[in-house]
This record gives sequence, C-alpha cells and structure tokens, in this order.
Amino acid sequence: MSSTALNFGTLDYSVFTVLDPSSVSDDSNVPKEFSLKQNYPNPFNPTTTISYDLKNETFVKLNVYDVKGKLVKILVNKVENASSHSVVWDGTDNSGKSVSNGIYFCKMEANDFTQTQKMILLK
Repeated sequence: MSSTALNFGTLDYSVFTVLDPSSVSDDSNVPKEFSLKQNYPNPFNPTTTISYDLKNETFVKLNVYDVKGKLVKILVNKVENASSHSVVWDGTDNSGKSVSNGIYFCKMEANDFTQTQKMILLK
C-alpha cells in the first residue's frame, strides 16, 4: 500500500480577523427612515403612546402643542440611537397640570425631518 501526501501550502493566519460576536451590529432592526407613528389609543384617556423611528443616531425633539400652536409638553429633547422608540403622554403640561379635552398635535423633529400627528384627548 502506498500513501500520497497532499500539500496545501502554509496557511498565513495573519490575514484572518477574529470578530467578537458582541461587536457585530445587526442592522436588520434599524429603521430605514425617520417616521412618527399615529398615537394609540386615539382618542385617548388618560394616556396615549407615541412611537417613532430613527434611521440613525440624532438629536430628537418630540413636543405636544395645542390647537393655537402653544407648546404644551416636551416629551423628548435629546440625542437617541437609531431604533424604534416610544413615549407615553399622560395628558399633562410641562408643569404637571392636566390639560383639558381637545385636539393636540405631536410634532417630531430629527435632522431635516419634521412630522406632526393629530391627537384627541377625551375625558
């Protein structure tokens, strides 16, 4: 019996990069665009959830205004990561006082993106 040795050459391990699995980001859950979703429930009483998507890390402003355009509540005013987010509005103004029944507007600003959604508070 004879045996034949196969020669595959010398492997240069310096060309390989070993990745820590925790350092690899999974972009499949990152939204493809900025968006402000319709609040739910709507109409609401006593709270409503406002959801929004950020396609990249950015400074976000999410504010509630009354029908006259007066600022009622600052919900978000900070840098947030690229992801889907949500915040609950409890129908109070910036001083913690309950607002009256009516129509309110939630406005989101992020980078050059601006979007507004109408919300109805019914007590």
